[in-house]
Amino acid sequence: MIDTASDPLVMDAAMRERGVTEEYRRATAAKGRAFRRGPVGCAEPRLFTPPLRPLTPETSLGFEVIEYAEQILGVELYPWQKVLLIRGLELRPDGRYRFRRLVVLVGRQNGKTTLAAVLAAWWLFVDSKRHPDRLPPVKFKVVGVAQNLDIAREPWNTVKLWCDPDPETEEAGDLAIPALQDATEKVIDTNGKEGIYTLDRPHYEIRAAKSARGKPSPRVLFDELREQDTWAAWNAVVHTTKSFFNGQLWGFSNAGDASSVLLTTLRDGLLTGVKEWQEYVESGLRSLEEFANGRDTTAGIFEWSAIPGCALDDIDAILQSNPSIGHGEMTVEACLADVNTPDYRTEVLCQWVTSRKKPFLNADRWRELLDEESDIEAGGRIVAGVSVTIDGRSYFSHVGVAGHRPDGLGHLELLTGREGHLWVLDYMEALRKKQGIREVAIQSKGVPSAELVKPLEEAGFIVHRIEATPMLLSAGYLRNAVERGDVRHREDARLDFTVEYGTTKPLGGMPVWDLFDSPVDVAPVVCVNLAYYALETIAPPKKKDVPPPPPQAEVVVRDDIDASEVNLATARF
Repeated sequence: MIDTASDPLVMDAAMRERGVTEEYRRATAAKGRAFRRGPVGCAEPRLFTPPLRPLTPETSLGFEVIEYAEQILGVELYPWQKVLLIRGLELRPDGRYRFRRLVVLVGRQNGKTTLAAVLAAWWLFVDSKRHPDRLPPVKFKVVGVAQNLDIAREPWNTVKLWCDPDPETEEAGDLAIPALQDATEKVIDTNGKEGIYTLDRPHYEIRAAKSARGKPSPRVLFDELREQDTWAAWNAVVHTTKSFFNGQLWGFSNAGDASSVLLTTLRDGLLTGVKEWQEYVESGLRSLEEFANGRDTTAGIFEWSAIPGCALDDIDAILQSNPSIGHGEMTVEACLADVNTPDYRTEVLCQWVTSRKKPFLNADRWRELLDEESDIEAGGRIVAGVSVTIDGRSYFSHVGVAGHRPDGLGHLELLTGREGHLWVLDYMEALRKKQGIREVAIQSKGVPSAELVKPLEEAGFIVHRIEATPMLLSAGYLRNAVERGDVRHREDARLDFTVEYGTTKPLGGMPVWDLFDSPVDVAPVVCVNLAYYALETIAPPKKKDVPPPPPQAEVVVRDDIDASEVNLATARF
């Protein structure tokens, strides 16, 4: 196993492999303060649809909802909930909502129900009166939809507690808000006929997805989108909002899997729009107005999720997918307690871990090749591999190595992975100083890692450029080695995860790792794949011949000169 213990740069990478970030290390450093003064979740989504203009109280009604929650409902929203409301309730210049459909993805237990309840109450008691000439209050309806009534009922129950003019219990009466009770005509809590009706006749009802088709609704809350394996429920409700001025549908979920037909298609389409925005607008190729012309800018996505392929205990990843950490009862510790559960990646890290595409490597065979004692032979040749991908706006790089064990089998090892790519050169120089690694295999054309080729060569590394035919052959070479059992590896969550779900694409009739559209970031397996391919197919660099030392100087003795009578003018030297 590569020793990275003493160099500061490499040491930091090793800590990141175990999920021990600097922020987390500081937070857990002293006497029981680990989670009382621990890390804070990321308020900003990792993936999102950008706004059409700067968001202010004049351009987003999200600010109004936040104030309503605090002043009327007594709810202090978490930072991520505020960010979502401000972005999701963006206005067009004519006062209509910019988004008619929104998809919100975030880890479980982060406060989606509270957010939905606040939004529903504000719609019901405030927003329903905003455009009486275009949308009369009597026609204003909020509909909550989920795969079953129990899920749809959760935010509905919260709104009921706030506004029920006839509370069922004394405890419920203590939670009621008089101003909302005075504005509510009645609450019907009969199973299947649930409804909250205000004095102005707007009302809030709930339905199971299988019964979603009904009367048109200008406001819809659709929970657990991942559970929909057909388009039936979505089509039943999304079209009902189209017949209204300023209709809006919010869909909530955590990550899905191959059976999540609806959510998979929605997410893929929305992320394509985000990618195009980055390519054209942020790069300066087109103005915002030019980009928006002819495109649907009424659909948006806001996703709090961990970067694909991260370690299961990566603290930064947990904070990105669980934005409520540090604000409520949720903690990093509570998340890590579920690290070995089957649905940890989807429910806690909000990651898509399966695809309808078939993974390229045989994960079962890979697991058979696990050897916790595996190591490279002392003094043996070691080749490093580097791979870089782009996720949204950010580079993400991985470094791995390959070498031969004492028994001749190949040893594959992922060393590190972190955001950015400029750190790779310093990291490799630290490895060279510590381990003597001079060879680096890297894909050198058409991919982000190509930017590192010249700096590595200038730094004195022997760079094996994997391109053309070698690039076409490398993925298949590793697959054959795995099937034959020619390699071994130690357990590594990121590498194992990539092997299990990483896919390839055909290029020239050959399988090539899909660095851009694989369901997971394949860089962890690519870097060790390139290192192994170079180790096996490229001859090691020849050691420079050391020239022999010069012959010893000859001592000359003169016997034809009388040393006592030397005439320097005539002496022959």
